[in-house]
Parts: sequence; structure tokens; C-alpha cells
Amino acid sequence: MDKKEFHKQKGEVERSEAKHKALKLKSSLFPGGSTVYDAFTALVRPLYEKRKDEWLYLLMYDLVRREKGGVISLEGLSKNDEFVTIVTKAIILAQQNHQKEKLEALRNIVLNSTEWLSKGEPIFDWGHKFLMIVDQISPLHILLLKTFQNPAKAIQEKKARFEERTGFNNADVFFKLHPELKSRSALAKQCWRELYNFGFVGTDKFFEVKDAEDMKYMHTHDQFVPQTTDFGNKFLNMIEYSK
Repeated sequence: MDKKEFHKQKGEVERSEAKHKALKLKSSLFPGGSTVYDAFTALVRPLYEKRKDEWLYLLMYDLVRREKGGVISLEGLSKNDEFVTIVTKAIILAQQNHQKEKLEALRNIVLNSTEWLSKGEPIFDWGHKFLMIVDQISPLHILLLKTFQNPAKAIQEKKARFEERTGFNNADVFFKLHPELKSRSALAKQCWRELYNFGFVGTDKFFEVKDAEDMKYMHTHDQFVPQTTDFGNKFLNMIEYSK
């Protein structure tokens, strides 16, 4: 770490500590405020640290296993600035999340990044970008993306049957596979549009398809069309566990 980066990180820590002290000072202005603040932080901090420790334990288990298999070198990675930055950001995001799907995605981005870095291939831009996206999305986004990367496979796994008719839109397929989520159709539509804005799917249409250009994304009872782009597939590859 160079001198400039050191002072930058030092400044961020100092600003964080200053905010903590300011909040405690403000709480002391109210009856019982300081006591309540101390009690709350005493309750939350162990949970916060526990979440981080559990996530790190699972990460280290896989890293050590891969080193024993000769896939990576932990010593080499510890000296790689790109890897250290990716791990640091992933730890912070893991502490701020409780959802299993997102915690696994964050961990897998780190794990998959190690293989690229061990081969001397640049991965920081990809890894950093995908970490930030994981922080913004929900498990529903991930489920949508995984479903439509290979809808035929998802249908086969669910043993779903579709009647013979002209065509099905993405919503038809998704709620056939996940009827329990139909009450969240408005949210699913919004998630789909956000996936389109990320460049992960090829069409912004989740329900009705009206434009001729989007007809190629329609499904039939015997042909279900993948919706993910190359970028979306890259993201899925990075957030999925690789043995």
C-alpha cells in the first residue's frame, strides 16, 4: 500500500470514529440517551462481528482447501493489492447483509477472483463491479437471472408443464415455476427492469411483449428462450460456487 492510499484509508477510519463519537454525544443530550446508545451498540456489535466472523470462516475454509489442492497461493494473494481490496470490500458488504443468497454471492466473487489472479489475469474491475451490484440487488433478482439463463433446465427441474398455445412471456414462465411469488409480480417486474438496466438480460419486457423486436424473446410450449446476455452470464459465473 502506498503512502497516498494509507492516508486515504486512515482518513476514512478517522471520519467513521468521529461520526460514532458525535452520535454518542447527541444521544447524551436526552434523558437516558447515552445509556440507550451504549445498550444498543452492545447488542448490535456482537451480532455484527458474528456475521463477519461466520462469513470469513467459510471463505477461509475454501481458500485453505484450494491452496492445499495447489490451485492458489495464500501468501501470494495476501501480497496482491487487487485481491486485498476485493476481500476488504466483500467483508464490509457481508457485514451489511443477512440474506443467504447475497452472502454466498459475495463469497463466491472472492473465490472466483483468486483463480484469475493466480493466473496473472486482471480481475479487479470485474470483481469490484460485481460486488457493488450484489449490494444493490435482492435474492429475487438472482432467482430471476438464474431462471432465465437456462429456462428449459429450470422447467425440467420443476417438472412444469405448459399447454400448447401461441406463446408465453417471461412472467408466464416465472410464475408457473414459482407460483408462491405471484403476489409479488409488481416487484418482480421492477427487478426485471433493473436487471435490464444492468445489461444482464436482453429485453426489458417481463409481461406483455408488443414490439416485433422483442418477439424473439417469447417462449413456446416446446422452446424456451434464454434471456441473459454475455454480461449477465459473466455475473452468474462469478457469483456461483466453483469447486
